Amino acid sequence: MMKEMKTLMVVNLLCVAAMMAFLAVVGPIIRALHMQEWHAGLTVALAGVVWVVMARYWGKKSDTVGRKPILLMGVLGVGVSYLLLASYIDFALLTMPPILVSLGMIVLARALIGVFYAAIPAVSNALIADKVAASERTNYMAKLGASSGFGMILGPAVGGYLAAYGLSAPLYAFAILPLVAAFLVYKTIPKTPKQHVEEVPHPKWSDARLRLPMIAAFLTMYSVVTSQVCLGFFVIDKLALDPTLSAKVTGYILALVGVCFILAQIIVSKRQGVLPQRWLLLGSIIAAIGYVIVFMMNSGVMLGFGFCIAAFGMGLIFPAFQAMAANSVSEAEQGAAAGTVSSAQGLGIIIGPLASTALYGINPIFPFVVASIAFALLGVFAFRHKACMTSLC
Repeated sequence: MMKEMKTLMVVNLLCVAAMMAFLAVVGPIIRALHMQEWHAGLTVALAGVVWVVMARYWGKKSDTVGRKPILLMGVLGVGVSYLLLASYIDFALLTMPPILVSLGMIVLARALIGVFYAAIPAVSNALIADKVAASERTNYMAKLGASSGFGMILGPAVGGYLAAYGLSAPLYAFAILPLVAAFLVYKTIPKTPKQHVEEVPHPKWSDARLRLPMIAAFLTMYSVVTSQVCLGFFVIDKLALDPTLSAKVTGYILALVGVCFILAQIIVSKRQGVLPQRWLLLGSIIAAIGYVIVFMMNSGVMLGFGFCIAAFGMGLIFPAFQAMAANSVSEAEQGAAAGTVSSAQGLGIIIGPLASTALYGINPIFPFVVASIAFALLGVFAFRHKACMTSLC
């Protein structure tokens, strides 16, 4: 499993870096194309719609046809779709087409990215669940999360730096990374046999075994996307920076977020025998505190500090709900369970940008107030679940 794990870590790093590079410049791009904030929210939300639909599909498909072909298709599809997005934005910045045309093309490209990216986390987690004992899954999934954290650093930092050469420059640079990842999957992941030839019952959205992992996945991704979509606008409006400088500041803050995310994942991966429910409870409390700092901030330093605290909490949460889902179902249901929980993340991507940009229009701090409340509620759910497991309920 270690050889495959290294490849999965590199693949997730490269693909997340590409995704985060776009988010570092989405605010300035929207402003440069004379579009509105809710247009950015809409493009991210519609990508989440197809993620919700496709995550369960890819997960179930990997149960029947094998993990490698689905993972390869997903990574390659992300690369091609991202190249389409980069090409159109470069064209739009030069020619300034009508707003509706730009909105339609960006939505289409983001939707295609969502279709294929949905396969990557679902199949990656299913591969780990296939070959790792239940007691070690949280640690392995934390390692996978740490690689995503490195992508969170690489993407915004380099994307923000390249923005000085034009807002489309980071997009072209990072369109290559998923294509490199697809080559690595093809060359290094061994071909695996079909997991389950016959159709098996798959977990439903209402499956009680996956209820808490799905709530955690939804609320966490809701808050993540809220931060990603609103941060660029928040930096421009609250810190009074021009679009190019705001892209750099946004990139640097997202890079610091990645550092804290990695640190949390490393801590989880090194601690043996800790129940994922404990990490979920601790992460929820820390993330809630971080977002309180964000909406109460009065300087750029405090803004970055608050996001770092929140990111550390989320770094504890991500491997926790993934391991909880894997440990709750049978071997025959791993792909479907991973896809189901991943689809809950997609639902957070749908609701997060729409709700947060609407709230931002009322008051710029409202999206972060709601994020802090969401994590406080998640902490309550985690505490109740933990209490039940220790026979206290």
